[in-house]
Amino acid sequence: MDVILDYADQLVFDKFYSSLPAVSIPNLTDGIVALPSLLASFHASLSTLSVKDGLSLMAQGFVDHSQAGSFQLNHLARDSILRQSFSLFWLTFFGACLMYFVFSSLSYFLMFDKTQMKHPKFLKNQIKLEIQMSCVALPWIALMTFPWFLGEVRGYSRLYTDIHSTHNMAGASPADILRETVGGTASAASTIANISDATSSLSSTLGPLAPLVEPLLDGWAFVAISIAAFLFFTDCGIYWIHRLLHHPFVYKRLHKPHHKWIIPTPYASHAFHPVDGYLQSVPYHLFVFVFPMQKYIYLGMFVFVNLWSVLIHDGEFLMPNEVVNGAAHHSIHHLYFNYNYGQYFTFWDRVGGSYRVPTEEQLNPKKRMDKKTWSQQAKAVETFDENGKPTAASGERFLGPSKAKSVKA
Repeated sequence: MDVILDYADQLVFDKFYSSLPAVSIPNLTDGIVALPSLLASFHASLSTLSVKDGLSLMAQGFVDHSQAGSFQLNHLARDSILRQSFSLFWLTFFGACLMYFVFSSLSYFLMFDKTQMKHPKFLKNQIKLEIQMSCVALPWIALMTFPWFLGEVRGYSRLYTDIHSTHNMAGASPADILRETVGGTASAASTIANISDATSSLSSTLGPLAPLVEPLLDGWAFVAISIAAFLFFTDCGIYWIHRLLHHPFVYKRLHKPHHKWIIPTPYASHAFHPVDGYLQSVPYHLFVFVFPMQKYIYLGMFVFVNLWSVLIHDGEFLMPNEVVNGAAHHSIHHLYFNYNYGQYFTFWDRVGGSYRVPTEEQLNPKKRMDKKTWSQQAKAVETFDENGKPTAASGERFLGPSKAKSVKA
């Protein structure tokens, strides 16, 4: 995100901030930094002053320190946390809108089978309603999301720049992380300055296995590992978050609006309650604060996950696949609620006992569009309760997490 912010500063924000009025803004950071000394003074003053007077002096000290470091609104430096926060919010919001409308529109006009709009559970003006819900959600999601990007820009993530110099990343190198994992000391990680030191220390830790591991900790080999780790980590996180969102206490408050779309279109991909949409995005952001990843690869993966979210709502069931969680699997989730929570793969649904195999109901084009099939689906949907759980009338056989089996329709 620092790369995008840099370009945005050059093209837009430098001119925008310089055009703002010359208003003096207190530097709250200076006030916060001064709090420990102000607190010590407060404790010392209690012997001669009342608690009320001591707190008043402490508050005045905070104001004085903040005002002493004040700055002009039209002279905000690029590294000002206030400027970065404001800029990143708008970049996050406009970026999300751009990806949503471009990807959803391309999918709708090029891939989505519009015959599905005749389904009895397809709502009147549904596309308009999906877009409206998305437009309401996206600014709130951006507001909750930009602090993650702020952390990246300010160097708290483990993103790095040079593919062949992973030691330049902010935070520990892959070798550091592996060494800690196998029992190395955490303090050593902060003292390693280059990759040769890291691999030398790694050799002392892994012994004869080190020559097999070292080539994987730099360059394109590590990029491939980081992509695989990203997919595994985020798929796991989204599965369990998504499953939690189906708990009755949470479902009716957060996730139920998304299940308004029984027959979703690509425009339903971001039509969530804002908190629901944000929670399901957390694993994407958390990953780079835990695991090293090259920054341009991460940007590419971030675009990919937004595209994937559209594709699993496009209703285009290309082929049966029991590994990849595609549109056929996700259509089952929207029809029958309690199956196929995964994002990319079916692995966690198999582990959690929530996997349902797509059948001819999804994969046979004629049967998928048959009015008899639609009628059966509409009746089935009506047998679920307000929390999306099967009633006795539904005949659904959801097994729950203790029964790690595949459910067949």
